[in-house]
Amino acid sequence: MDLLSEKKHKVKTRVLRKTLDPAFDETFTFYGIPYTQIQELALHFTILSFDRFSRDDIIGEVLIPLSGIELSEGKMLMNREIIKRNVRKSSGRGELLISLCYQSTTNTLTVVVLKARHLPKSDVSGLSDPYVKVNLYHAKKRISKKKTHVKKCTPNAVFNELFVFDIPCEGLEDISVEFLVLDSERGSRNEIIGQLVLGAAAEGTGGEHWKEICDYPRRQIAKWHVLCDG
Repeated sequence: MDLLSEKKHKVKTRVLRKTLDPAFDETFTFYGIPYTQIQELALHFTILSFDRFSRDDIIGEVLIPLSGIELSEGKMLMNREIIKRNVRKSSGRGELLISLCYQSTTNTLTVVVLKARHLPKSDVSGLSDPYVKVNLYHAKKRISKKKTHVKKCTPNAVFNELFVFDIPCEGLEDISVEFLVLDSERGSRNEIIGQLVLGAAAEGTGGEHWKEICDYPRRQIAKWHVLCDG
């Protein structure tokens, strides 16, 4: 919750887990606001779904202008409908949550495949059996590969699998990491659901994520990435 247009006044509740009907019962006090200015302000509530690995998902928001509200009468109870915020939707390939950490002292790259979400339907059951292949490239040549376990019948897989790669050169300028999300098919060739490349030459969030781990070595940084066609 924050107070507009005084954006410096911002507070938040505790997280309530596994519920669609949370009861917070929390009180917040804003100090240093002249009473004559209150009519020009508004209360802005943002409702989020907590994600400990990455940025929280926005469920919706409520805006309550304080003009015309007589606060001198004491406590007031107000009900407002939560309005969905227009947020960017992922592409049809789904998204992958990756955490990276570059250790410059040992010249290693730690890659954690955390989650996938919104993966497309891949078979008649309407679900896929996803797993992730991780390929490390040096100067466009693959030098190492890993893969996660298969997660059965889900478009929203939780992997939480960690891989450590030795980097054959100093720095990450010529290094890139490819992620292939595949649907495990017994008795036939596994279908590629989507692809992601992280590296200095990568576009969009792939390049941004790579720059962050280069700028902040020894820090584990997680980001969601939209998958592309493989």
